[in-house]
Amino acid sequence: MSAAPTIYGVALTAQVSVRTVSRYLNDPQCVSAKTAEAIVAAMQELRFRPSRAARALKGASTGLVGVLSDCITTSPDSFELIKGLQAAAHRTGRRLLIAETAGVASEIPSAIDELAEHRIDALIVASHSHRSMPAAALERAAGLRIVLLNCYTRGVDVAGTVLPDDEQGARDGLSRLYELGHRTVAVFELFPDMRATQLRHAGYLKAARAHSQPEPVFVQGARPAEGGDEFWFVDAEIGRLLASPKPTAIVAGNDKMAARIIQSLHKRRVRVPDEVSVLGFDDHAMLVYATDPPLTSVRLPYMRMGERAAEIACGEDDAGTERIHCDVVMRDSVVGRHPS
Repeated sequence: MSAAPTIYGVALTAQVSVRTVSRYLNDPQCVSAKTAEAIVAAMQELRFRPSRAARALKGASTGLVGVLSDCITTSPDSFELIKGLQAAAHRTGRRLLIAETAGVASEIPSAIDELAEHRIDALIVASHSHRSMPAAALERAAGLRIVLLNCYTRGVDVAGTVLPDDEQGARDGLSRLYELGHRTVAVFELFPDMRATQLRHAGYLKAARAHSQPEPVFVQGARPAEGGDEFWFVDAEIGRLLASPKPTAIVAGNDKMAARIIQSLHKRRVRVPDEVSVLGFDDHAMLVYATDPPLTSVRLPYMRMGERAAEIACGEDDAGTERIHCDVVMRDSVVGRHPS
C-alpha cells in the first residue's frame, strides 16, 4: 500500500511552497487563480483529501499542540518529559500530536509538514538529551509558535526554551558531599562533546572553589565501538582510583553509570556507602531503587520541564530561556564523613 498523499507532496507537484498550499486550504481566495488551479490539479492527481483540521476556519484554534522529537516516547530515560507535556496540555484542554524522527535529521522537514497539516496551535521541539538544535532544521516551522524542550538553538524566533540547570545540579550535588565531610572526590563524566558534560564540569569546579577544596579527580568517559558497552571503562578506572588515596565519594555522570560503579565496588568488597559514597545524576525512577543501597541522585526535572514547555506553548507570552532547578535527592548511597 502506498503512503497517503501529504500537503508536502501537493506543494511539490504544484511547484509551490508548503505555506502556499496551507494558505489555499485556509482561504482559497488568498492565492492567485493560476496558483489555485495548480494546487487543485495536484490535489486531484494525488487524490489528496484535506483533513478536518485543515478545513478549519482560518485563525480558529484547533486545540492541538505538535510535539517533534527524536525519541522521547521510546527512550526510558526521558518518559517524564512526555508525562509533563501531557499533564499541562490536559489542564489547558489541549491535545498533543507527536511525531518522532528516531534521531534522523533528514526526517525533520517532513515531520514538521505533517504536523502543520493539522493546523497545530504551537510546535514543541523536544530532545531526549540536552543538546543544540541546528537552526536549519527548523526552517519549515517558520510562522509557528515554537517552544524548545531540552534543546536550544540560535537564529530562530522561538517563544521559549526550557532546559535543565545542569551546572546548578552539579554544583549542588558536589557541595552536598563537601558539606557531609567528603574531601577526596572522584567525578566520572559523560562524553566531553555533550553539552550537559560541559555545564556540569563548570558546576563541579564552582563547588570546589566555593568550599575551598581542590578540584575533584575527573574521569572522562570514552565512547565505545558501535554497539559496545557504554561504560566499558568504569571497572578499570575504579581499580585505579582505589589505589591510594582512595576517594571517599564518587559522582557518576548518570544513574546507569552509578549502578555500574556500585557493582564494581561490590566486586572488590568495598562497602557502599561506609567506605565510598556514590552520587548519581538523573534520579531515574527505574534505577534509584534497583541499586544496593538505594541511590542518592541529582534529579533531572523532566516532569516539570515538560509541563513548563506545554504551558509556554499554550500561552501567548514569550518566556525566553528557562533553566529548571535540579534537586539533590538523598537516599542511602551517600553518608557523612569526618574529615581527617
